[in-house]
Amino acid sequence: MMTNQLLTIMIGAGKWLVHDQQRLLEFSVVIASIVAHLLEVRQNIWSKVLAFPIAFTNIYIYSIRRLYGKVIYSIIFIFFNLYAYLRWKGTMHRKPVKVSRTSHKILLSIAGMSMLGGMGWSFIAAKYFNTSSSISCYGDAYYLSFGFMDKWLMSHKKLERWVIALFRYIAFALACYQTGAIMLSIHYLILSGIGVYGQIKWYLSYKRMQPS
Repeated sequence: MMTNQLLTIMIGAGKWLVHDQQRLLEFSVVIASIVAHLLEVRQNIWSKVLAFPIAFTNIYIYSIRRLYGKVIYSIIFIFFNLYAYLRWKGTMHRKPVKVSRTSHKILLSIAGMSMLGGMGWSFIAAKYFNTSSSISCYGDAYYLSFGFMDKWLMSHKKLERWVIALFRYIAFALACYQTGAIMLSIHYLILSGIGVYGQIKWYLSYKRMQPS
């Protein structure tokens, strides 16, 4: 009985995805994004390779959802990701970057700039994109402004990266939910869980590199 119900649900979900191209595209990106984040937790360079097609697809998906902060972030992220790829891979003259900590001074400085950036984007979005002052607007702005801080920390494999990512994902999950993008909202809640896992894995990696 349970098996038949499960098969019925799976077949129904499959038909729902096939007959709605937008949802099928979103579902594909969700799966690819989860895989990329799990690879990133393991510090696998392929996470940076997989991030490129995801970013390009996100530009289209989130423009339809009118989450323009995410659209702008995805465009700039492409260049950030190239920088991260080079940092993680290393060169003939520089070794691949290792997990390390950020000084409190630098962390507070870029957090302050991110907060100012978020307030600035909220104002621009409300004035020029006709977005109301709502959870989706603020969540989108928070995701954009702290995204660059997040990706700078990620590029340098800074341990604090996952804490910033965790709060960004929760905020953006709320933004997606308010716009009716339930699948994308669930996606970012899953990424929040991966963020906790990533913090633990990177912390263990950091501790192993410390002199005993």
